[in-house]
Amino acid sequence: MKILIITGKLAERKVKKAIEKYDFVDVHVADISVAAFLTPNLIIKEIKKLEDKLGKKLKDIYDFVLVTGLIRHDLKKVEEETGIKCFKSTREASDIPILIENLDKVKLSTKDYADLQLLEIIKKNCEEEIKKAEDQDLGKGDIKIGNLKVGDNFPMRVLGEIVHAPWLKEKELEEKIIYYLESGADMIDLGMVSNENNADKIKDMLKIARDLTDNPISVDTLNTKELIKAINLGADMILSVDAGNIDELIPYLKDSETAVVVLPTNYKTNYIPETIEGKIKSLEENIRRLLDAGIEKIVADPILEPINNIGCSFIDSVIACKEFKKRNKLPLFFGVGNVTELFDADSNGVNALLTAIGAEIGANILFTPEASAKCKFSIKELKIASKMMFLAKKRNSLPKDIGYNLINYKDKRFEEETTFKNYNIPIIKAEENEKQILDEGSFKIEIDRKNKEIVAIYFNKRREATLIIKGKRPKEIYETAIRLNLIKKLDHAAYFGRELAKAEIALKIGKKYNQDFDLFYNEFWLGNSNER
Repeated sequence: MKILIITGKLAERKVKKAIEKYDFVDVHVADISVAAFLTPNLIIKEIKKLEDKLGKKLKDIYDFVLVTGLIRHDLKKVEEETGIKCFKSTREASDIPILIENLDKVKLSTKDYADLQLLEIIKKNCEEEIKKAEDQDLGKGDIKIGNLKVGDNFPMRVLGEIVHAPWLKEKELEEKIIYYLESGADMIDLGMVSNENNADKIKDMLKIARDLTDNPISVDTLNTKELIKAINLGADMILSVDAGNIDELIPYLKDSETAVVVLPTNYKTNYIPETIEGKIKSLEENIRRLLDAGIEKIVADPILEPINNIGCSFIDSVIACKEFKKRNKLPLFFGVGNVTELFDADSNGVNALLTAIGAEIGANILFTPEASAKCKFSIKELKIASKMMFLAKKRNSLPKDIGYNLINYKDKRFEEETTFKNYNIPIIKAEENEKQILDEGSFKIEIDRKNKEIVAIYFNKRREATLIIKGKRPKEIYETAIRLNLIKKLDHAAYFGRELAKAEIALKIGKKYNQDFDLFYNEFWLGNSNER
């Protein structure tokens, strides 16, 4: 096989570095600064120029041509006029080696970049690797919760808690469960309400959940009556058993298939251990009482503490988890939400790091609610991090270039092309117009998060709402507005496009959107803090 890559002058060094170990790949640098400016006609011109230089047709030398950069045109015309196949490469030069290594699995296109296909191939390989592990039999210390295998031979399972589930209407509970399942939750936890007895609601809540999924369902409470009800109704797991309720629960647990999460506490006497050894000793004592009663579906929860916690510190609680796991071959519960919900930081990186810590100490269940706005997407983040860490451990590698990542708001590689310094032309300092002339009508932009749409409400010059435009993307909304002749002034069109773009970003990342206000407005983004 012989391949020719065509690129621009700015990307020459990066492209040549990317293919330096492949002697069957050549690079031709077109007479253009930025590869993204290449068009089919310019590529045809470059090919003909190169053919004149070589004295033969490129199709007689190369199997096909790859063109780098963000080219928007269909390249089909290139083959029609030159006879050599011409396809789009990856958008980033650094990804070219991955493409070359997977050429046998990729269907190159004249329209679409190869990136998405590469991502799908890598993900598919990862999923197959995980599925193979999932098909293993239970090992020593592993248990089955419902139909789900839990233990050291399997990825860490994500348990999503629905906070104050009894307070939710049927439709609200359904929507929350569906959202958690779509986010990747392996198990659904029905969180009860402290200091209330809602045992009479558990049957209906379990039915709603089981009508939606075969995934295990747990009930989360310290109310003994609610726990007994959950066991009798066949809940797959209960949270939680401790020294204060264990004697009352053992008779019900003996003949059930319900798994139990065990704490090192006694909430009846307000005993909460505050030392590493205290946590481990109390937890082991509570577990021993269950084992002596013949109850073996046990998950141990030494309790992960918040950062800077009064009493047992976060670090000591991690050590307690690690030491307990060393001494006891039991599934380990890791309450990630105890940290993220009480830490004013974006959940993305915090969840990734806590999952990595959990993987190192032998955690098996990652528990979180999505109670606060800053922790939105936590279940999805934990699910991805769980897969990432499972594969890293299995491959004995760092959690880098695994096939999954949680780099959602920055870039792994920063390859931004700039050309403005190359032009010897006047530079005009941008300034806002002091006087604004309003258009005939105006728009109020909002977000319909339930349907994942952007909403533009149109008001006429009398400030009366006359119609609504809804869509998934800014382009379809502003083109509809223009087609309906609702925007007549250029500055209004520019403003409308800017606000729609902000709304789209807010919808994607779960950020609050307020028209006319910055999306990123806190002090972190002020001054030069966002410079690279």
